[in-house]
Amino acid sequence: MSRHAGTSFVSLQHMISRKNLLRGLRNPGLSFVLIRRWFPWAASRNDRECQHLISAWSSGRLRRSSLRDLFPGIDACSVVVRKAEARTVGWSLDLQELVHLLSIVKLTKPKRSLEIGTYDGFTALNIAANLEPGSEVRTVDLPQNQEQSVLRSTGISNACISDIIGSKFRREPEEARIQQIWGDSSREDWASFGAPFDLILIDGSHDYPYVRSDSLNAVKSANPGATILWHDYGQCVDVSRAVDELSRNYPVHAILGTRFACLRMPQLKTRA
Repeated sequence: MSRHAGTSFVSLQHMISRKNLLRGLRNPGLSFVLIRRWFPWAASRNDRECQHLISAWSSGRLRRSSLRDLFPGIDACSVVVRKAEARTVGWSLDLQELVHLLSIVKLTKPKRSLEIGTYDGFTALNIAANLEPGSEVRTVDLPQNQEQSVLRSTGISNACISDIIGSKFRREPEEARIQQIWGDSSREDWASFGAPFDLILIDGSHDYPYVRSDSLNAVKSANPGATILWHDYGQCVDVSRAVDELSRNYPVHAILGTRFACLRMPQLKTRA
């Protein structure tokens, strides 16, 4: 039994103790408290963060692994979080996911990072804030001269209007480490983005053809030892499908407590 499962079991034992059962018999209304704690329907309707926690494992077959198992030594990392309360709930990374990502950045020290899907630039801003001197992050979004309605007519379900893209890192000190790239990641040669990369975050279109294309391009564009991350694994069916397919050939893991899937590319073997 995992530590998480053990904690949940102990909590359940406490809730259904003899004392609580007797209280429930005396006051049947307390039964609804138990039901609401284990099935938080109201919270899932009104709280976007809660929705993520509930639906994050609605799809996908990957084994869930803790961050410390995937990245030994990551416990010692300290991160800088920028504009935590300015993030757009429902679109940006949850705070726990953000800390996981930034801890990976701190541990692996990527020289060149790539983000597919800029949105408002919150993630790029925070990656840049945790990079080593001389490192950079390149973030890709769809061409600026195409409006959301046009992009959606082409079948892209989560395209973003240009005024929003990168707005969180504009005029911030970290902007000097961020390069905005305009292009379609499924059509462009990733060499034009600056490949190869040490860290790649795939968080663009969540439609299957795009995720599959981005995944294959990421594997081709990653340096030995690089880290590839997918956001919204387990929550978005198309993301889960594409990543599960890739996992047939690569050791991809889901990160416990997040919507991340993660692949650490093998290091080059050195001759003895």
